[in-house]
Amino acid sequence: MGLVFFLKNYLGKEDLSNLILLIIVTFFYFLFFLWLLSGFDFLYNENSNESNKIEVEFISIIISVKNEESNLHSIIKSLQNQTISNDKYEIIIANDQSSDKTLDILNSYKNKISNLEVININETPEGWSSKKWALNKAIEHSKGSIILQTDGDCVPEDCWISNMVAPFKNAEIGFVSGFTPLNQNRNNFIDRIIFFENFAQDSFNAACFGKQLTISCVGRSIAFRKKYFKKINGYQNMKKIESGDDDLLMHHIVYSNSCQIKYVISKNSHVYSDRPKTINGFINQRLRFASKGQLYYTFPYISNELKLILPLLYLANLCVVISLLIFINNPVIFFIIPYILKTVSDFLLLYMFSKELKLNWDNTSFFILTLLHPFYILFFSTIGPFKKVRWK
Repeated sequence: MGLVFFLKNYLGKEDLSNLILLIIVTFFYFLFFLWLLSGFDFLYNENSNESNKIEVEFISIIISVKNEESNLHSIIKSLQNQTISNDKYEIIIANDQSSDKTLDILNSYKNKISNLEVININETPEGWSSKKWALNKAIEHSKGSIILQTDGDCVPEDCWISNMVAPFKNAEIGFVSGFTPLNQNRNNFIDRIIFFENFAQDSFNAACFGKQLTISCVGRSIAFRKKYFKKINGYQNMKKIESGDDDLLMHHIVYSNSCQIKYVISKNSHVYSDRPKTINGFINQRLRFASKGQLYYTFPYISNELKLILPLLYLANLCVVISLLIFINNPVIFFIIPYILKTVSDFLLLYMFSKELKLNWDNTSFFILTLLHPFYILFFSTIGPFKKVRWK
């Protein structure tokens, strides 16, 4: 009571009320993240690198590519070097109207790799996003009971297929996601920051998967049962949206089939990719991720937990931004309490996930990101839903 009396006299009644509100919101954020930590106990962390552990009938790797001539060699080589026998899976790559040598490269590989099929997309029907149409056509041609998806600029590790498919031995599992780190040059400051920002997304997604919260996933490494995809008519319900071939699909599959989800962090099952090469590329990518914000509240299959958690995340970051701006103008230590609460929350989540993965911790990148992240979230969350973006 003495502290409240002091603050009331020092700050004034209105400023004290504002401070209390900011602290309450970020404290709920703190409690939510504490609860999330136990989600790491339920991640899939076995090493199923022997083909006889795979019990599904057949696996289809689906990739849509557009102007990926510089990346095709790496991803095709990585898919050839998987620990599972190549007679247990097929690779279907849809060339989505590339204007470079992508199709020529794919056709040259098609003659050398027995389980590779190439589909050439010449045009996209009206009302469809080009990537979803390409993916949809590839899945239509697939023979597998399990669909694995990644992107053309990615490189899966050699146990990717075996470990991503292994959770489906449990009949209740319908959707699986995996860890998707960015390649980084630790001597490059920008690389380190963007790596950590991407790592933060993966950490949050993994913890939510562990708690069976259908929130988000990354299309660079996802898997699902084909029968569930067919049951929801594939991408038909979301065909116009440029993004969402990963998280919207996950929501629809889980909602319509009442199935469970699993997140894989097993050794040698990660999928690597490079960060966007330009600032414009990075901004466009993040705007594409954020462009679905309003749509989450229009689709009936979007989970109620996402509809509740998104406002909490937005408000918590807004509170941190407001408190930091107030602190700059009026440097009273109590105004950085929201920032401290969020920083501690984020630290616990990211540090625990880095321990699960046995990754080196980077204090410098983390603390720089704690200052940038609230402003970054507000910018992309506010602009994203109103900005028209394209895949490529």
